Amino acid sequence: MKVDLHVHTFFSDGKESPETIVEYARKKGIYLAITDHDTSRGVERVKGKVIPGQEVTTQFGHVVILCSFPPSPPREIGELVDYAKENSCFVFPSHPFDLFRKGIGDHLYEYKFNAIEVFNSKAPGWANAKAKDASERLHLLGLANSDSHVKEAIGSAYNQVEVEEFNVDEVLEALRRGRSKPIGIGLSVKAKIMIAEWYIQRKLFEKNTRRAVREV
Repeated sequence: MKVDLHVHTFFSDGKESPETIVEYARKKGIYLAITDHDTSRGVERVKGKVIPGQEVTTQFGHVVILCSFPPSPPREIGELVDYAKENSCFVFPSHPFDLFRKGIGDHLYEYKFNAIEVFNSKAPGWANAKAKDASERLHLLGLANSDSHVKEAIGSAYNQVEVEEFNVDEVLEALRRGRSKPIGIGLSVKAKIMIAEWYIQRKLFEKNTRRAVREV
């Protein structure tokens, strides 16, 4: 089964609604984890159809947590790892060596993660290579994810997880047992264009919002 474990919706900084991105992925035969920044609100809209998660902004950078329920995790990284263990969740640093996008860098060696994101479709090749090296050194499962903020990025990376049918508990258990293979494909030209357009739209919206606040 193809599963993308790192996807954003408009409940954080993604463009699409949870419903839109889940339906788009379904047509491509891919299941998703919704991992908005520091919120599980998007998961509630597609409950039962996705793996609940968050991309947590810790003191060192971004870490993804996946659970069988919409999590409300702490943001201190040590407490986050403990929360994951206590609640049978699955936790991994996202784009750890892409320091321009809040990767945790060498801090990944200081905590007991379940896996490492070794291919992020938006991260530079050297950062992905360094993450892959870390996963091999630590004997941790490597993951490949789209880190999609627009639907067109879905399919650029996923994990071939050894489960027959989509069931959140079974997917998480397969991941814990290492029964998964990362598939890194890369972004299409169309996806890159849509990402660039969305980036510009977001920046313009943020600029206009700040201007409106100053004028109040």
